[in-house]
Amino acid sequence: MRRFLLLLFIFSAHAQSQQTAQNLFSHYQSALYQIRIIELESGNKSSIGSGFQIDDKGNILTNYHVVSEYVFTPEKYRMEYLSSDGSSGALSLINFDVVNDLALVRKTLITASEDAFTIASELPGQGTTIYSLGNPHDLGMIVVPGTFNGIKKNSFYQRIHFTGAINPGMSGGPVVNAEGQVVGVNVATAGNQIGFLIPLNKVQRLAAKHQDELLPTEQFKRNIQQQLMLNQADIITQLQNTTWQNNPLGEASVPTKIGEFLSCWGDSNTNDNEALFLSVENRCRLDEQIFLNGGLRTGGIELEFEWLNGKELGQHRFYSLYSRSLVGAGAGNMATKNDVTNYQCEENKVINKNQVNSKTILCLRAYKEFEGLYDVLFIGATLDHDQQGLISHFTLAGVAKESALSFTKQFMDAVAWQ
Repeated sequence: MRRFLLLLFIFSAHAQSQQTAQNLFSHYQSALYQIRIIELESGNKSSIGSGFQIDDKGNILTNYHVVSEYVFTPEKYRMEYLSSDGSSGALSLINFDVVNDLALVRKTLITASEDAFTIASELPGQGTTIYSLGNPHDLGMIVVPGTFNGIKKNSFYQRIHFTGAINPGMSGGPVVNAEGQVVGVNVATAGNQIGFLIPLNKVQRLAAKHQDELLPTEQFKRNIQQQLMLNQADIITQLQNTTWQNNPLGEASVPTKIGEFLSCWGDSNTNDNEALFLSVENRCRLDEQIFLNGGLRTGGIELEFEWLNGKELGQHRFYSLYSRSLVGAGAGNMATKNDVTNYQCEENKVINKNQVNSKTILCLRAYKEFEGLYDVLFIGATLDHDQQGLISHFTLAGVAKESALSFTKQFMDAVAWQ
């Protein structure tokens, strides 16, 4: 009997969820849009996403990455919407939040009566059923029920963890509660019914910026630069003001917990019977990055420590291995020569506050379109032992030079001998 009641409850909840989804779709489909980026030369769409109207003035919220091609090259693209009834029209850019991947656009032509979504005043309780709306794979608007699982833990760029399928083309679509109020915006998926949403407070902040004037095209990249500068200052300040927790790595002591939003992992080759040397590693990284355009991302952080013990190799073979480890270090993102300058590097021999003697290489490359921002690559190798040593390495993407230098000093001073 208990099993029958449980099955009845599950069936009833599923049927209620389906009915709610149908009601939401029929009631709000006129305020849902496909957002299209049109390549001017060919006249065909280059990319698509979703968007939703938030007032009777034609203002529509979507993701920044949906309209990023237009933001970067407005002379090559234009924006348009496609509504559920098949009508379409031009869009203008009002504002955007590149750090939180949101954009506010506006319909050029507005009818007498415009349907709109209401933005909720608070997030739902954990475990509540919520509904993701969007346009997956250019197939038309759909509703996907899922579960609100709260704000993703240990995250600098806050995201809601949503159990439900968010597919390509749904980016920028609203996620609503049972009353049809927006509680988040589709932004990304990790597959296997794991989705991520931009949370309510970020949506509320951009939605409030309903200025009458359009954002001038010459202001687009200046806005990106200003937003990135503020963000990098915030993240570096938080990292430097937190306590760095050290643990042993070989004969060294290195940071293995740096703030709440860097995830750290360890590994070694101790189970490899054929290994000619011992390698023990600790890596920390920021799991999120800021999307700018195409393959260009920024805001990433990676830190790595590797203890090498090559006593079985002999001094000369170990020195060769050690040197290759220095040369093999790479940058932390995939910026191209169109995005950044070549690295400018400086080599030094440094003794830190803990009397650790190291050879260091610090390299910076400038962003060509965002003045004052740099990618940073640091490599350090201890010089205190002949056949064992510590390789230290970090990359920062999109930081100010002053932040890079102060972070480098803190990073170097965190290393000690046990």
